[in-house]
Amino acid sequence: MITTGIIKEINEKNIVVEMFSADPHSQSTSCSTGNCAGCSAAGKGKLINAVNTKKLPLKSGTLIEMEVSSIRALLAGFRVLIIPLLLFITAFMLAGNIFHTSEGMQVASGFAGLAAGFLFNILFSKKNRIKEMPVIVRIL
Repeated sequence: MITTGIIKEINEKNIVVEMFSADPHSQSTSCSTGNCAGCSAAGKGKLINAVNTKKLPLKSGTLIEMEVSSIRALLAGFRVLIIPLLLFITAFMLAGNIFHTSEGMQVASGFAGLAAGFLFNILFSKKNRIKEMPVIVRIL
């Protein structure tokens, strides 16, 4: 999915972009800096981090177009929500049906599985942080 945004801040590691759900310049074609009335009116965008893999000359206030992968967003949602839940259920069922523990131990095992799922997400996100970020495609 391609979306537009305005660069709010450029750090050594991050480019903070205010993402818009719709193009703020659909009525105005005279803006080249991202500081026009259309940009200000649409200033209720979401702040996200993006990467500049194409090495475009970016500066704060630049209107850009970026690509947000729908598949990666779907997989990240699955990873964050479903995997911890499946690990909770698996650990709960293993503790009860195979190891024949008490209900308290089943619940504790379930929460241990949930914690393992969250830990997996934290480690996976740190390792693949750059791959999952939106990519700046061009300057508008």
